[in-house]
Amino acid sequence: MKKLALLLAALSVASVSYAKEVMPEAAPVVEEPVVVEEPVQEVKAAPVLRVTSVGQRLKVVDTSNTDGTYGHDIGEAVHLENRVGLALGDNWTFDLMARKTWEASVDDYLVNDTVGSGMRSAGHRLDLQATRHFENFSLGLRWRGEKDQDAIFLPVSYKFGAFSGWLDPAYYFTDGEGADDYYYLEAEPVQLSYGPFQLAYYFEGYEYTGDEVKGVLKADHEYSHQARLRATLFQNDDFKVGAEYRYQFGGERVNTLDGVEQKLENNKHVAILSAAYNVTENLVVDTYYEYNFNKYEVTNEAVKDDDYKGEFGLGWTYNF
Repeated sequence: MKKLALLLAALSVASVSYAKEVMPEAAPVVEEPVVVEEPVQEVKAAPVLRVTSVGQRLKVVDTSNTDGTYGHDIGEAVHLENRVGLALGDNWTFDLMARKTWEASVDDYLVNDTVGSGMRSAGHRLDLQATRHFENFSLGLRWRGEKDQDAIFLPVSYKFGAFSGWLDPAYYFTDGEGADDYYYLEAEPVQLSYGPFQLAYYFEGYEYTGDEVKGVLKADHEYSHQARLRATLFQNDDFKVGAEYRYQFGGERVNTLDGVEQKLENNKHVAILSAAYNVTENLVVDTYYEYNFNKYEVTNEAVKDDDYKGEFGLGWTYNF
């Protein structure tokens, strides 16, 4: 019996020793650190100045006045304009316009006591404009340079549904002998649109600075008011035809000579026919013809006969 008890005790001790050798000790538990992810901040690319459009326009202005000064049978003025449009981001646009002007005739005409014909240089113009666009309106700054004058413009435009408008006030600095600086405003402050029609009120005015010099004709001011009606006559994906009628009322120019006002009123009628064609998705060709019939009333100066003026334009624009 004692031998059996000793044998069992020896077996139990041997089994425990074997288990300790066979089964490895448990590995220590390592706690992993908690990683807190930082929010990723989006990096916006800097706005890039890009070209949005380029174009040219040829404009010919003709008049029936043949008083020996402007006896041009082709054009009192022939303008060639070059335009470039740029944008910076979504809110800024920039516009450059460079224009050269000629007088043209196949017959002789008299300018500054000189008889000439053919093409004659008659001036140039350079416009640089920057515009900041907001949700319903825009504000701009434009500089204009010409031979004998410079100007600063502050253009404004706005649109609220069917109601829209624009104003283009300026101050002109003149360099010619005896010429005065002047304030200038051109505007369509009220435009009402309904379907293919638009009714607008237009104003243009000059107000000259400086005092009158005895014996010298001084320009005081010139104002004009117009009611304008526009309509789209035909339009599809590639072609558009429009028409416009303008009636000028209260058109007035006042000069002063030795304290005596000389007033000229012009209640004129204007008709315009325009067309535009999309040659490709980016290239647009457009043209127009404008006919002005001037009806004058004169006070304290020589009689001025009614006359007409025609204007033709042809241009192209490539949009990027």
